[in-house]
Amino acid sequence: MKGLVSEITSFSTHDGPGIRTTVFLKGCPLRCKWCSNPETFTLEKRLFYIANKCQDCGRCEAVCPAGAIGKKEKGFRRIDRKKCHMCLECVETCMAKAYQVSGREYTAEELFGRLCREKPFYGKNGGLTMSGGEALSQWEFTAEVFSMCKNDGISTVLDTTGYGSDEALARILPLTDLCLLDIKHMNPELHRQWTGVSNERILANAEKIAGQVETRISLPLVAEVNDSAKNLHETAEFAVSCHIQWIDLNPLHMLGASKYHFLGKNSPYGKFRKLEKSEVEEACKILRSHGLSVSVGRMM
Repeated sequence: MKGLVSEITSFSTHDGPGIRTTVFLKGCPLRCKWCSNPETFTLEKRLFYIANKCQDCGRCEAVCPAGAIGKKEKGFRRIDRKKCHMCLECVETCMAKAYQVSGREYTAEELFGRLCREKPFYGKNGGLTMSGGEALSQWEFTAEVFSMCKNDGISTVLDTTGYGSDEALARILPLTDLCLLDIKHMNPELHRQWTGVSNERILANAEKIAGQVETRISLPLVAEVNDSAKNLHETAEFAVSCHIQWIDLNPLHMLGASKYHFLGKNSPYGKFRKLEKSEVEEACKILRSHGLSVSVGRMM
């Protein structure tokens, strides 16, 4: 069993209880307009070009067999992504590491071996968090690694949008200790507008997940998208109906802007404003009025 991994973060304290290893898998059926991990959209390796590392030596341009790399102009090399066929000659030849690959294939055994090496640092509550992208996009791989963890006493956390098949949930939920479940909007049409998909399957799956696994809702709070009092009240009411007791508010950050530039794309963050502290506090107040525990971020 193999999986395509975008990134692995060791000693994470934001993606579940304790100290964790967070594995970001490739692939996601959603296209959230504020996504901070655009390199995970598809189940394929992606080429990053980090312009501020480029020494303009010209080796990349010379070795590219497809002629996809142009000369450096105004501090930036233009890469014709349609011509590029990911031979990665530029990555091999670049001494400055201006070219990097997002995506590495792991077998379940290889990934589990890394977790075993980091297990001494997990303590009582730490362990593995599978994230993405969307962990359910590679659910067979996720289930295989979770099964190995359960057999070895390593805690498992599923960080998911909830957009997955019944088969995926049936395999993964019995192996999951905690689910961090994204609920981005309660209105199906607005959800589609901002994420590319309706929330009907997500909400139906949320009820299944919460019925089987301890669940916390993660709400990415975005100004003028889902921060209205109406949506916050409806989200809280849904959480209560599912017997979920905790919501983690995650105000939009701009940390993913550089990744868009690395992929030769424009950052979407200019379209969004940063929430004021008072607005976040008001959102917390609304959610707590329904008897929910609320945190800002995923600090546990």
